[in-house]
Amino acid sequence: MNGATIALTIMSFLILLSFLGFFIWGLKSGQFKNIEEAKYNMFKTPDKPTGEDDKIDSAEGKGKGG
Repeated sequence: MNGATIALTIMSFLILLSFLGFFIWGLKSGQFKNIEEAKYNMFKTPDKPTGEDDKIDSAEGKGKGG
């Protein structure tokens, strides 16, 4: 085996270990407990608009009031 093959083998093994570590971390932290909840949260709408809309409304209110 030449040096490139050894390097690729070692790197592949390290990548495998990192993905395995992330998978075990996900299992232990409960990331896979309720996988159906994400699809329901995606379609929820907030009661009050947030973000840029509030900034625009407050800027218009200041200009009209005086």
